[in-house]
Amino acid sequence: MALLPFENLMQVFEGSIISRAEKELEEGWTLSPYTAFKLTYPINWGLDNSSLRAFNYYIHCWEMLNLILLAYSTTKEIRFLTPAIDIALDWISHHSGTNKKPNLSPFAWYDMAVGFRTHRLAYIIDAAIDADIISYNIQKILWQALDEHRLYLADENNIVFRNNHGFFQIAGQLSMGKRFKDKSPLMDQAYKQAIQRLRTILATQFTKEGVHCEHSPGYHLMVYKTLKALIDFSLIEDSKIIEQALHIERSLSWFVLPDRHIANFGDTDYQSLAQDGVEALKNWSTVEMQYAVSNGTVGKLPSCDHIIFSEGGYVVVRKPSLKYPDKFRYSSYLAQIAAFHSRVHKQADDLSFIWSDRGSNILVDSGRYGYIGRTEIGSDLFNQGFWYSDPKRIYVESTRAHNTLEFNGNSYQRKKRKPYGSAIRRWMCNENGIMTIESEVKHFRTIHHVRVLIFMPAQWLIVFDWFNDAIKNTHTARQWFHLAPELYMVQEEQGFSVSVPSSKEPLRIVHLLDGITSSCVYLANDKDILQGWYSPKEKVLIPNYAFCYETQQTSNGCIASLFNFSSSLTNNLSWSRANKSGNKARFCWEDEKGIHKLHFSREKSKDLAILYSIETPIG
Repeated sequence: MALLPFENLMQVFEGSIISRAEKELEEGWTLSPYTAFKLTYPINWGLDNSSLRAFNYYIHCWEMLNLILLAYSTTKEIRFLTPAIDIALDWISHHSGTNKKPNLSPFAWYDMAVGFRTHRLAYIIDAAIDADIISYNIQKILWQALDEHRLYLADENNIVFRNNHGFFQIAGQLSMGKRFKDKSPLMDQAYKQAIQRLRTILATQFTKEGVHCEHSPGYHLMVYKTLKALIDFSLIEDSKIIEQALHIERSLSWFVLPDRHIANFGDTDYQSLAQDGVEALKNWSTVEMQYAVSNGTVGKLPSCDHIIFSEGGYVVVRKPSLKYPDKFRYSSYLAQIAAFHSRVHKQADDLSFIWSDRGSNILVDSGRYGYIGRTEIGSDLFNQGFWYSDPKRIYVESTRAHNTLEFNGNSYQRKKRKPYGSAIRRWMCNENGIMTIESEVKHFRTIHHVRVLIFMPAQWLIVFDWFNDAIKNTHTARQWFHLAPELYMVQEEQGFSVSVPSSKEPLRIVHLLDGITSSCVYLANDKDILQGWYSPKEKVLIPNYAFCYETQQTSNGCIASLFNFSSSLTNNLSWSRANKSGNKARFCWEDEKGIHKLHFSREKSKDLAILYSIETPIG
């Protein structure tokens, strides 16, 4: 029987595999920002310090073997296979059977690491036997180790169904079972068990809308890419799973920013998905995703310019530019996260949002930074829901690092707080193309918080927050905003001005209600608190501008901010107002286009209502 190819579960682009694998053999495997890992002896499997947790985890996944196994699968050149066999035997000599040394690393038999390693070990055995380059005794050692992995994955108690770890465990079991099911009844049993588990975990981890429930488009992407690879390599032939995968990809396409990076909500790095038309057609199955990643070169946009993931807890508005309708990068893009399904990858970011317009990212999320250090059980940080103790990781998780409302300098609680699922309540798009989104959540048990986003794509955005404490405790509330790191801003008499490279007009920002004060401009602040930082990737923080609007010592209040592309901007505080319940408000501002007046109503018994007009200056 012919050797089955090594399944490219991580979707490595094939054109660069051979040259990258050769470089890896010479210089070592690299994972930014860590030191290169040499694929030669001695191999350090231990966890030397907590800052290397992520790196050590990847080592025990055998991530450093992925490229060279793909290279062998492509070329059948033994020089790519023998180092993988040697490293597998070395790992087994420290961690398998009677050789187990439990103090080396907590990641040796870590749930997700076992899944990835099973996939790679199964191929190493199959390829080595096919090439006839190992003795019977070596075959026996490798097979015994694989059987140990089979037994681990067969045990229901070891499978983490509650998060993405279980998915990758099942993927490893599926790969192993498919490869050897015709040679072993036990492997056939493993394959059948994996298929049944896959149906269960997909139903658990994705909503019916095709949205991943871990508050992170990055994990949605990672899980989907592996699911697609399982299908592409014929490990899955179930038509219902295949149709579900297409649904998941269509949903993912809404989280592609106009600059073709993944929307960086939650634990998501600023990862590029940009591909040319040929690559897009090859690597993606839906016209919506092909269009997004190729900048509209191929594929097709959805017929609607917004989507409400009412179960998943996201709203996305994506409207093509009137000036450049065929250029995806100039689209107006607004996305809000209003989701709390579990503690898994949940940052303190309730009702936050991101925004791109006129060819530039404007408001960004804080990023992931990394899973570094562990908080002490029972500590204040632990009880708030922070699992990692590195100050930079704490910052990117914190409420003040997101475009949302912060109370008294505290982050929203996540531990011992009942997940609310989705906080999206109502939405509407009126005849003027103005999109209005209402979301609602309760903080710290007694604070009722409603956010209304009112968006005129490519022109302006209003962010309205209302809050009320049921027991009349007073609070200082800060409405934080974080600009994309490539933008430059200055503070002016009435507000702020932002230079947007791709826009002829600057973006001007003012508050719209009397009694609100603005903060200073924060940029790379690291003295009293971290503020004005953005994390695009692992262990990297770069400066970006941040600021807030604030109301102090009140149990009931409203903050409304206007972002307006204009040469000049004046807010009319005497005309603008909101009632105490936050159910009705009116706003007025003036720019070179005229005097803008907007009324909105969000009364419970009625639909959302927006009335907007511009009085054009005479002459």
